[in-house]
Amino acid sequence: MAAAWIAIGLLVVLVIVGFYNTRRRRRVLEANLPAGIPRGARRTILREQRVQRRAAQAKFNAEHPYMLGGASDGGGI
Repeated sequence: MAAAWIAIGLLVVLVIVGFYNTRRRRRVLEANLPAGIPRGARRTILREQRVQRRAAQAKFNAEHPYMLGGASDGGGI
């Protein structure tokens, strides 16, 4: 019973930390934007940043397929 309470408590703590980290990261990204920028322009800039991050991640995954747990050429060990 005690192990179940510890597991539930750990899960709650992880959810709180994840929520805090997401909020903190969003504030840091928005803090780097110029002051007085309209909402539409802010959304456009943030969308472009997400596209760039995804492109960089896709490039990394293509260059380093072994980091994903397997070769992309279909060959096995």
